[in-house]
Amino acid sequence: MTILKNIRSQFPILKQKVGEYPLVYLDNASTTQKPDAVIDAIAHYYRHANSNVNRAAHHLAALSDQIVEEVRTKVFQWLHAKSPQEIIFTASTTASINMVVYSYGEQQIKEGDEILVSAMEHTSNWLPWYVLAKKKGAVLKKIPITQDGEIDLSAYKKRLSARTKIVAISHVSNVLGSINPIKKMTAQAHKYEATVIVDAAQSIAHLPINVEDIGCDFLAFSSHKMYGPTGLGVLYVSKKKMTSMVPSQLGGGMLRSVQPNRIIYDQAPHAFEGGTLHLAGIAGL
Repeated sequence: MTILKNIRSQFPILKQKVGEYPLVYLDNASTTQKPDAVIDAIAHYYRHANSNVNRAAHHLAALSDQIVEEVRTKVFQWLHAKSPQEIIFTASTTASINMVVYSYGEQQIKEGDEILVSAMEHTSNWLPWYVLAKKKGAVLKKIPITQDGEIDLSAYKKRLSARTKIVAISHVSNVLGSINPIKKMTAQAHKYEATVIVDAAQSIAHLPINVEDIGCDFLAFSSHKMYGPTGLGVLYVSKKKMTSMVPSQLGGGMLRSVQPNRIIYDQAPHAFEGGTLHLAGIAGL
């Protein structure tokens, strides 16, 4: 009970009652509640550093730039990536996966290619691939699951082939709670030179993640499922795959120069962060 009281004391929303009973919240797979430290960080940003980033030279802009890049560095270290330049801020896991689809998949997928997704995937990790496959004349294949709710690894191996170009797999299922062997699945996919995208939305708050050890090409997660603000996602992209991507979200802050007949994009990750980021959300994360 002491531990529970200590937890409640850090989450202001849990201090309220529903009728005569203390609020009990169990819907963390959908979104997590926010502790005081996160709420305070958001308020502090708006009170002391609010400005746009990557496009101004005044004092507040420098503070905002510093906060964003410090958080980017924390995320890359936390994921055990090689470089902060492998971390792109997006609006959500869904936005991150869509970025992979339109910045990478659109360029790589051709008629007759195959995309593998599991039968346990969240809508965000099969619907974009379904639409891409339809558009390109590719084939979307489902990896079946066993009666125990686990990935059928034998069936997965049989579905892999030289035609497999993308494998999109969740780390942890939001419905079944199954923990998928993504390191093993990535290694098997790479034997056929397939690209692996990991949806880590459900694992990010519970399991240590080392993208170098996993070997995946892309990994996506949302801030709001790990006690951070809503409206903010992260996309890890390996340096190797970053060179095969083209910007899909176009806007301010992503250009290095504009010439009469030519534009030059900024370096990654800024080239993929067009428009104003959720800056207070980044501070909260």
